[in-house]
Amino acid sequence: MTPRVAIIIVVWNGLADTLECLESLQADRHPEKEIVLVDNGSSDGTVAAVRRAFPTVTILETGANLGFTGGNNVGIRHALAQGADYIYLLNNDTTVEPDALAALVAAAAAEPRAGLLAPIIYEYYPPRKIWFAGSKMDLPRGAAWHDNSRVPEPTEPPYEVPWATGCAMLLPATLMRQLEGFDDRYYLSWEDVDLCVRVRKAGRSIVAVPGARIYHKGGRSGLRMTGIRNYYAVRNSLLLMRKHSGAAYFRSAPQLVCSFLWQSLRSREGLAARLECCRSVLDAVCDHLRQRYGPYRSAAVKIARNPAPA
Repeated sequence: MTPRVAIIIVVWNGLADTLECLESLQADRHPEKEIVLVDNGSSDGTVAAVRRAFPTVTILETGANLGFTGGNNVGIRHALAQGADYIYLLNNDTTVEPDALAALVAAAAAEPRAGLLAPIIYEYYPPRKIWFAGSKMDLPRGAAWHDNSRVPEPTEPPYEVPWATGCAMLLPATLMRQLEGFDDRYYLSWEDVDLCVRVRKAGRSIVAVPGARIYHKGGRSGLRMTGIRNYYAVRNSLLLMRKHSGAAYFRSAPQLVCSFLWQSLRSREGLAARLECCRSVLDAVCDHLRQRYGPYRSAAVKIARNPAPA
């Protein structure tokens, strides 16, 4: 039997990107799939436009912005209830090659130990450099980054990596049920690294599949303001370290916070912007110590004061 895949795409506005992503999925050659669009309270007409253009897409409306973690968890619960064999998490600012999903499913079937499989991700815009083909991780320091030193050919076999980006990842439904989806405390940022660590703790591997290729526009998440980015980076790195790095957390956490404060003070932005970044870092530390997670309380006020460019 052909495995049934639930493709979960979480959106919060970004209509043009979403339509282009869904259009690329129309050419996908894997026969058994359900495309699930989780709308996190979009205000740009996303739901109505998708219903008109792609009537076969399942739309789940959350009614509010639940973040990347909350939106995906809504889709994951739906997929598990519908009996999916695999769950494919995909960003809405991507486009896919027609054989990408089939290559991921084939690699999963060939390697039962693989718990999470990722495509090779190229930048959407020319010259289409590699955006993700590998990774490195230093959990004691709360650090994880892309390592694109390897440029795999499409014919190369899958290979193991420490972690994979949440931009695109395929997991067996049985494992996803065991892990209970994303840790919703992260809201957004670092939740993918945390999931990968938990996959590995479950005795499974993280695998990059050269035969699966997609394209990512990047920088479309709405985190255009440095202060807000710093908040999630600091708070969620601290959470990641506390969960997974043991006693090293107590040594590395102060170093991480000082590094972000130093970077904020040395930035080329104006004094007010630098102080705002420092405040975001301190907010992150306070919220982490109080175990106050989810959305950044001050983010809505800051975005209203400094709207992102259209």
